[in-house]
Amino acid sequence: MSKLFLILGTLFTVYYIGILLYAGVHASFAWFWLGLGAVCWLALAVCRVPALQAAFLRIPPGIRTAAGILLALGIALFLAAEGCIVSGMVQKEKASCDYLIVLGAQVKGTRVSRALKQRLDRAAEYLRDNPGTLVIVSGGQGSGEDITEAEAMEDYLIEAGIGAERIRKEEKSVNTVQNIRFSRAMMEGECPSIGIVSNDFHIFRAVHIAKAQGIDAFGIPAPTEIFMRPHYMTREAFALVKDLLLGNAVF
Repeated sequence: MSKLFLILGTLFTVYYIGILLYAGVHASFAWFWLGLGAVCWLALAVCRVPALQAAFLRIPPGIRTAAGILLALGIALFLAAEGCIVSGMVQKEKASCDYLIVLGAQVKGTRVSRALKQRLDRAAEYLRDNPGTLVIVSGGQGSGEDITEAEAMEDYLIEAGIGAERIRKEEKSVNTVQNIRFSRAMMEGECPSIGIVSNDFHIFRAVHIAKAQGIDAFGIPAPTEIFMRPHYMTREAFALVKDLLLGNAVF
């Protein structure tokens, strides 16, 4: 077991450092990997240091059993959430919807981030294939952003050849729930057909947040960078469970 904890502790710690180098020191949820690494290093110490083993064995068996059950339930819930996420990643898109909603992501100054670029490239591809579709770019202005995410997204799509007359900006939202609610308010008609563009790991949650708001939407998955995929999918599992518990998303 000690070798396993050594390998896992090293992998988690190295991945944490890699996320910081790749996405910056402000990468959200990066601390999770450092925490996993710390747990593995602690478990390694317990395996190899007799005094720590003795201290662990002094914990009442009932407490250790309860902790093990809670851990198993947590892992089962995490795996179920990941299954839902994967189902959204392979969702089939529909052609010629009335509106696209492109969900915002981080903007660095005035430049779109890698994740947001992937969303916009996918949206531009869909819009070129479906000239009757209008697009709503959705996202307010956050820390470290010189302009709203929506403005940066509009600029990017125009440079990609999408006519400005097809683009609407929603510039007040700060999360996915608001992205969808505020964007829907900008649409005409009682039941427009709606596609939601986001990175593939985010599609399941976004579509089911829309469902909670009475909106029948389908997802249009954009690719995700391979190195960051484990990080994004892990973070998304926690976000999905949170939104389900709060009633922001429904099955």
